[in-house]
Amino acid sequence: MINQPDLNAPQRQAPLGVAVLFIQNLRKALNIFVAVVFVNFGSDFRILGLGYLELAYLISAFFLVFSYLQYRRFTFYIRGDNFIIEKGVLKQDKISVPFARIQTVNSKQNIIQQLLGLVGLKIDTAGSVQQEINIPALSKKYAIALQDYLMEKRFEQKQHLDEEFENAEEEQKEELREEKSQLLLKIGFPMLLKVGLSQNHLRSGLILFAIVNGYVWQYEEYLLRPIEPYLEETAASFVSSWLLLLPFAVLVFLVISVLSSLVSTILRYFNFKFYLSEQGLSMESGLLARITYQVPFSKIQYFKWEQNPLQAWLGYRSLRVKQAGAEALNDKKLISIPGLKARQIVFLLNQQYQDRRQGKYTHYDAHVLLRNQIVFWLAVLPSMVAIIIFIIQDFPWFFYLPVALYFGSILLWAHKYWQSYRLRVNENYLELYKGYLIPKRILIPAYKIQNLSVNQSFLQAQRGISTLVLHTAAGSERLRHLPHDRILELYNYLLYKVEKSEGNWM
Repeated sequence: MINQPDLNAPQRQAPLGVAVLFIQNLRKALNIFVAVVFVNFGSDFRILGLGYLELAYLISAFFLVFSYLQYRRFTFYIRGDNFIIEKGVLKQDKISVPFARIQTVNSKQNIIQQLLGLVGLKIDTAGSVQQEINIPALSKKYAIALQDYLMEKRFEQKQHLDEEFENAEEEQKEELREEKSQLLLKIGFPMLLKVGLSQNHLRSGLILFAIVNGYVWQYEEYLLRPIEPYLEETAASFVSSWLLLLPFAVLVFLVISVLSSLVSTILRYFNFKFYLSEQGLSMESGLLARITYQVPFSKIQYFKWEQNPLQAWLGYRSLRVKQAGAEALNDKKLISIPGLKARQIVFLLNQQYQDRRQGKYTHYDAHVLLRNQIVFWLAVLPSMVAIIIFIIQDFPWFFYLPVALYFGSILLWAHKYWQSYRLRVNENYLELYKGYLIPKRILIPAYKIQNLSVNQSFLQAQRGISTLVLHTAAGSERLRHLPHDRILELYNYLLYKVEKSEGNWM
């Protein structure tokens, strides 16, 4: 039996929540202070005879009082079928969310919350642009009770609104209480290292470079001034020897990129646990910020999974859950499950879509235009630009060898990618296959489709092909360069399935 918290009277967060609010406010103030005051006025800034140290004391005292008022003015309770929050120091805001609109209730613990033994709750609602409710500081026991209580009330309201289940309401509520989650995946530290080593290191390196470059340019007066004489002395020798330094720079970039991938993976997926139950999926992970997600099956729109060469060598895949609501748009990386074996993905799909293998499949293959466009944009055009530059600069003949190797590699990859791009459809599901080096698969139930569109460019019209776009509550998927006549038949069939289907898209 779930311990139900008393929410008839307004409740406050844990008293230690003042510390959480204080640190949050102080961090925001520090970011603004450094970006606006310190950068523009330097280290000698004074106002009313006060230096940085005196200002720090005053600002800290102000935000301590402000955080306490935030804590006192933040209450939550229930009225009827609504969960209500009242908050605000100068202006009191009242947020009311019907239980039936609640999609998920997720928990999060940053390093400060973990040290203080507190948990934050985020409530995602249907049709919201962002999380409407964020309660940052609850005791762990109370947070679990509130989370379970809100999800139970959501379940009750969903069942109450559907007449088909009204007679079985008590039975379903009892099943929910007795339900036990099955641990489908737990990632230990050795597997965590494998996941980190098989990430997209180029992306990690470029993101890190963009962040560092942004800070360097923002604070260049303080970061670059001490080494300006050295840079001026070595600039000429660096330019003359750039060709020799380039391999070393690439090596350093690769090492830093791999380390960045490892660190971000450990921070995100430390002690990762993935549970499967009759009601949906739940995940918890994180080192500095411990996050728990609950995803009801009804909110899941479709699944995507992929496998890069390193993952194929290690024998696992990454699965992404595409879910409805704003959280699906803002937190895509957090709804990603690494380290799954093929049999685990099949088991999950069979639990969610038990009829996915029923009926005969119809296959659709992409037109050769897909391959030709890839070759033109990624092989022909860059190679021509490089050759023109080499000719103008009168580079030696051996500079052309990498261009030829690059052109041949892209040509081979484009052909393999085109061969891999295909769609198959049965009575109730669509499966899209694409990718050669990183094969991807997408499984979409027909009843989850909200809208469809058929696009046709001039080149496509001449070749009798078109692009089908599937719109769901979690985003859109494009099926490119497929036979136009067959796409129109599929378009009409899917519209029929969407109108006829009694399945809930959310």
